[in-house]
Amino acid sequence: MFAKRILIPFVLLALGALYLTWEVDQSYSLWIIPPVIITAVLYVFAPQINWWWYQRSPPQIDPMVKTLLGKHLPFYDNLSPEDKKKFDHRLTLYQLSVEYITKSSDGVPDDIRGLVAACPVWLTFNREDFLFPKFENVVVYNHAFPSPQHPEELHASEIFEEDGVLVFSMEHFMPGFLDTKKYYHIGLHEYAKVFIISYPDENYPTFDNNFWNKIGKINGLKREALEGFMGLKEIDTLPIGIVYRFVYPEKFAAVFPEESTMLNEIFG
Repeated sequence: MFAKRILIPFVLLALGALYLTWEVDQSYSLWIIPPVIITAVLYVFAPQINWWWYQRSPPQIDPMVKTLLGKHLPFYDNLSPEDKKKFDHRLTLYQLSVEYITKSSDGVPDDIRGLVAACPVWLTFNREDFLFPKFENVVVYNHAFPSPQHPEELHASEIFEEDGVLVFSMEHFMPGFLDTKKYYHIGLHEYAKVFIISYPDENYPTFDNNFWNKIGKINGLKREALEGFMGLKEIDTLPIGIVYRFVYPEKFAAVFPEESTMLNEIFG
């Protein structure tokens, strides 16, 4: 991290002054104070310093992630070279803004981190703000899981608003990302829920009772199939509508013209 690098010389200065005080003359003790104060300030403000630095010199996107985005995310593949740089920049910054958590001792692989981060970057690409400060923890499981909110149901994903946590089963997330037209994109779904919570005053559409019949015209989605894939009942229709607006923009606009216009005003 950048803050650690600039911290090193001041730590060395403090140690040098301490050595001179001990070995040569106690008058050198006054020279310990400035580097110690500077070191303490740098330590306290390290996150802000790192963020400032990475905004200007972001890490390079993982090559595997870039390849996967090009092959499996048409939105990314169709971007101009300049907009791809913007996407890559935001993706690396987003990964720095959240903590990835897993039970594996090896941690969360770089490709998983990148693909998860691609979801909010895609969702907010045409907006100035692409971070969700209230949701800074991403928990990754290999398979479906129970939770305090749904203790009896093994499900694929959810969010915990109180703790600022998103939880994903990679067994479900990866098919939804790599073959979006065949499987449901749970990553985009959960980040759509996060977006709604983060921006509650937006003019969101309200879907009527005929939603499931209409949405089925886009790619044959059945309510029972989606609930079975996600492992939950009574799934809110607004996040589903947002997912379909991104995955099938033309078909969604044809079936839901008014709702599509409203979502376009929100997401650009």
